[in-house]
Amino acid sequence: MILSAPISSVSESQDSRSTALLNKLSKTYKSYKSVKAQFTVNIRNKQANTSVKQSGTLYQKGKKFRVNMSGQEIFCDGKTIWTYLEDANEVQISKFDAKSMDINPSEIFTIYEKGFMHKYAGQVTNGTKTLDVVELTPIDKNKGYFKVKLGIDKLANKVKEMSVFSKNGLITTYVISKFEPNVNINDSYFKFNPKDKPGVIEIDLR
Repeated sequence: MILSAPISSVSESQDSRSTALLNKLSKTYKSYKSVKAQFTVNIRNKQANTSVKQSGTLYQKGKKFRVNMSGQEIFCDGKTIWTYLEDANEVQISKFDAKSMDINPSEIFTIYEKGFMHKYAGQVTNGTKTLDVVELTPIDKNKGYFKVKLGIDKLANKVKEMSVFSKNGLITTYVISKFEPNVNINDSYFKFNPKDKPGVIEIDLR
């Protein structure tokens, strides 16, 4: 992963405990050349009292990423992003603009690196594990979300949960069930190949 400099306390609200946790995470993730992570994502609408749950796999290498989920695959080689919809056998092609995405999959484990205020927010229990919670507040108030909570396994030094609180009332929670660093991934894996999907409809939005 390509990361920025270690976290520093740019405000008095950034306590030493969260700073220590995030700096340690940063050092660990910086040592990984690639990542494979299995996850579940739960999107909850508090107002409508509804939720949608899916599982998937994330592959990440530098700025490249690929997300495989039921009915949908997202490919990105750092310049172009392809979104493939299985039911329609359709792929949408766009220029990749990380700044236009609220949550960039290539930075899911390093979202805290820049653009946030942070503070320690206690502990929660996840199964048999106790997670330290760090609350992030985006400095850019134009983001589509107003808060992110990270659940950190201090012993393993890994992010296990991430909840994104959107301004539209949705709460999106990612739970990492399996994490594999330094997996061997060819760069071609991050590019959509229409030959793999016979008859695919290509919609080029570039």
